[in-house]
Amino acid sequence: MNFVECHEEPIHIPGYIQSFGYLIGIDAGSHSITFFSKNIEDIFNIENKEILFDKKITDFPESFKSIIESDIYNSLNRFTQRENETYFDKIFIRDKEYHFSVFRNKAHIFLEFEEVLKNPHKRISNKYDSFYIVDNAQEIWEQLLNTLSRIVNYDRMMVYKFMMDGSGKVIAERRGEDMESYLGLHYPESDIPRQARELYYKKRKRIFSNVYAETVPLLSKRQEDIDLTYAASRGMSPIHGQYVKNSGASSSFSVSIIIDDHLWGLVTCQNSKPKHIDLEDRVQAGIFTALASNAYSSFKSKNELNYRLELNEKSSELKKEFLKQNSLLDSLIENKTQIKNLPEADGLAIVSDETLVTEGITPNRKAIGRIIQWAHENTEDNIYISRNFLRNHGEELDLDKNSAGIVIYFIERSKNNMLIWFRKEFDEHINWAGNPEKKIEVFSQNGEERQIISPRTSFQIFTENIKGNSKRWNSRNIAALQSIRDLILETSHKNYNTIKRLNDELKKVNEELDSFSYTISHDLGTPLTVMKLNAQMLLNSLTDGSEKSKK
Repeated sequence: MNFVECHEEPIHIPGYIQSFGYLIGIDAGSHSITFFSKNIEDIFNIENKEILFDKKITDFPESFKSIIESDIYNSLNRFTQRENETYFDKIFIRDKEYHFSVFRNKAHIFLEFEEVLKNPHKRISNKYDSFYIVDNAQEIWEQLLNTLSRIVNYDRMMVYKFMMDGSGKVIAERRGEDMESYLGLHYPESDIPRQARELYYKKRKRIFSNVYAETVPLLSKRQEDIDLTYAASRGMSPIHGQYVKNSGASSSFSVSIIIDDHLWGLVTCQNSKPKHIDLEDRVQAGIFTALASNAYSSFKSKNELNYRLELNEKSSELKKEFLKQNSLLDSLIENKTQIKNLPEADGLAIVSDETLVTEGITPNRKAIGRIIQWAHENTEDNIYISRNFLRNHGEELDLDKNSAGIVIYFIERSKNNMLIWFRKEFDEHINWAGNPEKKIEVFSQNGEERQIISPRTSFQIFTENIKGNSKRWNSRNIAALQSIRDLILETSHKNYNTIKRLNDELKKVNEELDSFSYTISHDLGTPLTVMKLNAQMLLNSLTDGSEKSKK
């Protein structure tokens, strides 16, 4: 019996589509038909589907008349030069209007159809630029949900943000009065595993109209796996289908939130009853989500720019203070409070050979000594950052809650010169949507029994208490640490040059004094020579003064 991890499930090649769609696949080179969904006979007048294989659409002018006459089909070569771009048209088939989509994926051109649905309740009153006038990130997402509710109007609509570890959190929500709130709840990484996140990045609008409906198999003469990554009607995996059913929903719709070319999150919607959204409405939902994503990115960039300007100003002031001291160690000690505060740490340790100076809330000196030894033995990079140092090494190093989070910066490893920032333990509680603990179940796939992680059956709040962590070191904290590092590198170099210059000048003065002393001692026996030397020095002094006064 094989075990299948969530991230190993081949969800892009299910072998079937959803019942709202119709699909025909043609070879990108020959334009001959290579596969199609079993239900195409429902909209096209074809008695024997098997005769379609290896033929062209134009070989059946009566059955595919509407396709052949469409502008998009007649410009097929132009529209399918690049992969993954989708082009839309509308055609009538047997007096019914259908959306006709064309896209290319690898060696196949996909012709996808779905019936046009009118939405009499759709009212869009928001201006397209309204997302850019808000001054609060949370308001952007709430406004997005309010806007989308006029287009898709699901029972529950959420903005779901991905965390760094792949898990997620609901950060905004709009729901019906009879729906339980999921706002603030976390979801484990296995709910949307890696390959699913990759698909959400590639195919940015995803609908499952009815998770209880029968799927439609794809027929292929070559018995090949058809990659349905970009097909709107791609069937859902049985595991995800069961997950949606367990949540109490019958339909789901999602739009990817892409920020800085990364999958930042999802607008995810659930409906208690089956519900299909027209293609035009789904496209419009994608447009509004992209506008909100861009507005959020602009908002964050503006705030980040303001922070960087403030950080540069603080760094400049700190640089002035550094240069007042004769040594780097003195600079660090005199400015230890500012160095601690810049990355928002609770404590700081300044280490230089045998010298140890602390500021703020830190472990005791013996514990710091053990951390120093650990750092020399277990790190290679100049900067080491951890928010769970106590959790991972607390027992080993006999640490207390003041060293839960840590940053170690080696100024000069060979001389044991380093800075250590500390953060105390943060009493962290995570509210999960159901118990995130994984359960294994057996299911059958292609006649073979397999073990796979089973979706949760309950989404009731499960609270996890986590010990040994500090608050996260965020991007601003990292920027502050880098600023301090750059400041140390710059000023220590300048201090070195300054000290070298002063030493050179002192050496020159000492040489002149030695020469003068030698002359004096050599000529002590001849007073006239000494008098002559003193007279020459006095004359030179008077001459220099006269020249300066003329200037």
